[in-house]
Amino acid sequence: MSEAEAAYVEKIAGLLVGAGLPRIAGRMWAWLLICDPPQQSAADLAEALHASRGSISSAARLLATAGLVHRTTRRGDRREYFSVPEGAVISVLNSRLPVTVAWRKVADEGLELLADRPPAQRARIQEVRDVYAFMESELPAMLDRFMEQRRERTA
Repeated sequence: MSEAEAAYVEKIAGLLVGAGLPRIAGRMWAWLLICDPPQQSAADLAEALHASRGSISSAARLLATAGLVHRTTRRGDRREYFSVPEGAVISVLNSRLPVTVAWRKVADEGLELLADRPPAQRARIQEVRDVYAFMESELPAMLDRFMEQRRERTA
């Protein structure tokens, strides 16, 4: 990995750490976004990222569960290979919709709870409700527009 690639991997890892992922998971996903070949074994990842095989295994489990990494094997090869599946980011964003709906519903309950309170007291929960209601209505449409633009670009 070049110095420029390492810096880029760290930049993405930092963003993912801010989103709650362990740094090694961020590094692994970042490297899988830019590496060649696109499929890497645990040994390849450990070498490139200067990490233990155990930390690669833990990160792989986490990323695979989130849908950000695909695990595969090759016939005649006992090793497992990891790659970023096409549409991974779209899947992650789509998976956020139930959480968005849940937040909006909880905020609705909060507004019902505070129905007889002054608007100033309701303002905080109203803001939470409004943001999540907006995201709930816009996220599917936004992803649909993205997919349509993507189809047009590749046609």
